[in-house]
Formats: sequence, C-alpha cells, structure tokens
Amino acid sequence: MSFLELTNVTKQFGRLSAIEDINLSVNQGEVLGIVGPNGSGKSTLINVMTSYYRPTSGSIYFKGRKISGLRPDKIAALGIARTFQSNILFEGATVLESVMVSAYLQYKTNNLQSFLRTKAYRDEYEKIVGKVLDLLKMLELFNDTFLPASGLSHGYQRMLGIAIALASGPKVLLLDEPTTGMNHEEAMFVVENIRKINETGVTVILIEHNMKVLLDLATRVAVLNFGIKIAEGKPKEVMNKREVIEAYLGTETI
Repeated sequence: MSFLELTNVTKQFGRLSAIEDINLSVNQGEVLGIVGPNGSGKSTLINVMTSYYRPTSGSIYFKGRKISGLRPDKIAALGIARTFQSNILFEGATVLESVMVSAYLQYKTNNLQSFLRTKAYRDEYEKIVGKVLDLLKMLELFNDTFLPASGLSHGYQRMLGIAIALASGPKVLLLDEPTTGMNHEEAMFVVENIRKINETGVTVILIEHNMKVLLDLATRVAVLNFGIKIAEGKPKEVMNKREVIEAYLGTETI
C-alpha cells in the first residue's frame, strides 16, 4: 500500500457526484499535482482527504491506517495539513503569533502544565518558538515576524498560510491553488518555497491552475474532469494527452 491511498472514493451532494470512484496513490516525498477544469472536483478531493467532507463511499488510508471518517483535527494530528484558496488569517495577530497557534499540535505537555507554566512547559514552549522562527527563516518571512499578519502583501499572506500549515509538523501538505491572484514574481517566490518544503521530506499535493508552476514543481499529475480521474502520470506527457486537452479546451478545438 502507498504512503497515502484513496480507494474507490466518491463524494455526493444529494444526487450529484462531485468526485466519483477515485483511485489515487500518493508516494512519500513526491509532489503530486491535481489538475482539471473549473468544477472538476479538485477542491472537493482535498476536502475529502482532510475530512472536511466525509466520503459517501470508498476509503482513504495513510501509512496503512484507514483515516476516512476521522475528524479533521485527528487527520491533522496524524500528519496531514492543508491550506485553502483564500487567505485565512487570525485578526490582529502578528506573523509569529499566527504560526504559533498551529504549532499546538507539537506540544507534549498538557493543559494543566500550560496553566501552571511548569518548567517542562516553558522548556517546550521555547523549543517550539525556536522551530517556528527557523520555519519563518526558511520561508523568507523572518523579517516580518512581529508585523501584523493582515499587513502583509497578498503573496506573503499566502506564504504565511503555508507556514501556519507547516507549523503543525505535517508529513503531507495539501496546497489548494497557492499562487492564485499572484503576479509572476510572487508566484516564483511561492514555487521556490514549496520546493524547499518538499526537499525537507514533506510530501506535497498541489492544486494549481498556473501550468508553469505545475510543470516546475510536480513530479506526477492526476487530471480530473467532471469528478472522474481521466489521466495520471508525468506532467508533460499527461498534459499532451488528447482526453486532457479536450477536457480543458473542448472537442471543437481538437
């Protein structure tokens, strides 16, 4: 069994299948691109993988353990984190405070130790602050550590969202259109940081409409159309397949 595996996964809303009978294997350490036209089921797939939606049928396994049906916080605690299409920030929080909120999953001390501020808790807190600062340095956000998160530019807010997800210590990171609304310079900033993240050993699953970004990053892609997986393989080979071109451009242009 693969690192992360979906078996015959379907999600229906009423009688409509947003994704249908999806079989997908994710290998440890890869960057897997999920692509397809608008409305093809890409975000629904990520929502199902992270338990924001429960699958109508089928199963999801992570490192051999069935995880479909678990609560989203349990999925995150197991090591699967995600970002969203929009910038979701903590109002009034600094960059450091925003990332520290997500780092709670790394704490081993309990609530009582936190309330009493025991030495064990204080030592652990200092250690986690150090990890968060190292993360901000890696993602080139360190100079903004004490600035209000809401004051960052769009590209840096998107990068902060990725940092917040990373602070939970994931083994798999799912990114839902991380470069949306960016100019070329901002998009390349995010691309380089995603590459750094992957090089640390984090498996990345990426939804992306920007084909240059996708081809720069993805080692493999899966293509959805009307909720069905229609192709899978190496990016350049898959994007040149007739059925994929038809899905994006329509049969009249072929």
